[in-house]
Amino acid sequence: MLTITYSIGVLSREQQNAWRILAALERSLHSGQWNDRRGVNLDWLERVFSRLMNMNRFCHERKVELYLEPTVHNVACGDNSMFERLDALNVISTRTLRLACQQAQRILNGHEAGAEALVSAIELYCDQLQERFALEERELLPTAYRLLSQEEWFRIAAHCMLGTGRGRKGRQTCFYGISGTGLRERPGYAQ
Repeated sequence: MLTITYSIGVLSREQQNAWRILAALERSLHSGQWNDRRGVNLDWLERVFSRLMNMNRFCHERKVELYLEPTVHNVACGDNSMFERLDALNVISTRTLRLACQQAQRILNGHEAGAEALVSAIELYCDQLQERFALEERELLPTAYRLLSQEEWFRIAAHCMLGTGRGRKGRQTCFYGISGTGLRERPGYAQ
């Protein structure tokens, strides 16, 4: 019983952190001057992109995604619609993130100063994450509480405590051609 309580506590805190990090990304997206007559403010772009990459990395390192979802999927019989929706949201959000990265790269290369398109792509990415987190809370977690045995909760708790699994190690410095450190080497604005 203590193992189940521990696992649920870890997963609940992780979900709260996911919502908090997502809210910080959304705030940074709309804070500060991101565009003016000189072009796109690269300090703003660097700050937003850093939070965007942190959000992406955090999402894929979450215990909910690494341990809980596969365990529930293995135990669940029949109805795969929830897992199909979670997978679809992952695919769509990855495509949206790729679009945002491509738009940022165009801005950095000076091909266009389309900050509006970048902001729209990141807003869409945030909407997709909100939908995923809500689906996890509304369906995945209750399904896990209902279906998982004490032994399965124990395995999840062991993974949570040991940090073992498919999680990435180290800081992600490049994503779809955008270097997290390369932004600082440019002037304050891109045109």
